[in-house]
Amino acid sequence: MATQALPAGRTTRYLSLTRELALTNFKLKYTGSVLGYLWSLMKPALYFGVLYTIFVHVFRLNQRDFPLELLVGIVVFTFFAECTSNSLGAISGNAHLVRKALFPLSALVVSQSITALITLSINLSLIVAVAGPLGRLHLGLQSLLALPLLLELYLLALGLGMLLASLHVFFHDVAHIWEVMTQFMLYGAGVVFPASLIPLRWRGAFFLNPLAQIVEDMRRALVTPAAAWTGQLVGWEAAIPIILSVALFGAGLLCFRRLAPTFAESL
Repeated sequence: MATQALPAGRTTRYLSLTRELALTNFKLKYTGSVLGYLWSLMKPALYFGVLYTIFVHVFRLNQRDFPLELLVGIVVFTFFAECTSNSLGAISGNAHLVRKALFPLSALVVSQSITALITLSINLSLIVAVAGPLGRLHLGLQSLLALPLLLELYLLALGLGMLLASLHVFFHDVAHIWEVMTQFMLYGAGVVFPASLIPLRWRGAFFLNPLAQIVEDMRRALVTPAAAWTGQLVGWEAAIPIILSVALFGAGLLCFRRLAPTFAESL
């Protein structure tokens, strides 16, 4: 059943199925488009162009590292939005497979997260390849933080994706609510502005948002050591967003496993 733990002998088959689904999703995503895979690069680039024009030329936000900080924030946010939004319909959009499921249904959600992860890898690689030789990246020991931050980001997005996928089977309003919340998080997570602009008395509360913490810590790891980050918080406060990310992953996984046996009859 979809809710049971996989026997050791089936783990390889599960991973192989998930990989094939992820690659198929990535190919189908750009099928029929003239530019094809280039859209995985152009979408965040166009997003960056619009926001850069607004905040630099209209609101006069002219900090030296702001353009690259903005780009890193957009790339991280694009992965989060794509992963959660696509995962949301992974079950309800594949009713024909769910009704005949002879495989763990979680593979449908995990494959969507891996598809988004492929796009994230391409975008981050491009940032390093272009900005690195120009001397705009500040790579050093702090850059090693990027790996655990990416793991935290993945767990956060996958956990929310599983939760949303489970709820969307029974409540289709979830899609509309999440679309609004995603747009709100673009600003609430500090994607379009550096956390250094937030007064110190409010900065601790701002970093309680796991997505905001990941975005700003990624900026410190890759762009500038001057970026505000959770290491500046006092004591256990710095661990709260990480704990929330892991907790949301656990909650999403638990919810999915509990509700998976009822998916087929509800679709």
